[in-house]
Amino acid sequence: MLPLHINISGKRVAIAGGGRIAARRLQTVISEGAAVTVISPEASAEMLELIETYRVHWKKKKAEPADFKGAFLIILATDDPEANKRIAQSASDHQLVNVASEAERGNVYVPKIINKGNITISVSTNGASPRHTIELAGQIEELIDDQLVRGVEELFNKRRGPNH
Repeated sequence: MLPLHINISGKRVAIAGGGRIAARRLQTVISEGAAVTVISPEASAEMLELIETYRVHWKKKKAEPADFKGAFLIILATDDPEANKRIAQSASDHQLVNVASEAERGNVYVPKIINKGNITISVSTNGASPRHTIELAGQIEELIDDQLVRGVEELFNKRRGPNH
């Protein structure tokens, strides 16, 4: 897998699922400015809060392949492995697909993201162990102190020049 940071601001993202993992992925893509649609007959309290707070479009139904036409990024986080598989297989080669429960069925992983100022670090175990990913990210985050964040900010401002 090639680690990339992709600008999804304004891009269409479709999320199937209404539980904890879907809510976590929703929070991530909302924070990046994506235009999100959630497809799920039900939603957890956490998911409902995000949907209401950010005015996310919610299709209250079971997800089917047609719901994902035109989506730039598809996130499949349902509790139905067969539905996840069917939708992932129906995606076009031009769509990014993340299958939360079976990473190998998609063509992208969603890493743990550490953001501090202008420092962004992505941590992944390539779908092998989300628990270890979170643990490792925590250890890395402890290494990023305020002095480093300020130093990177100063360099960023110098590189942009006086006209910005």
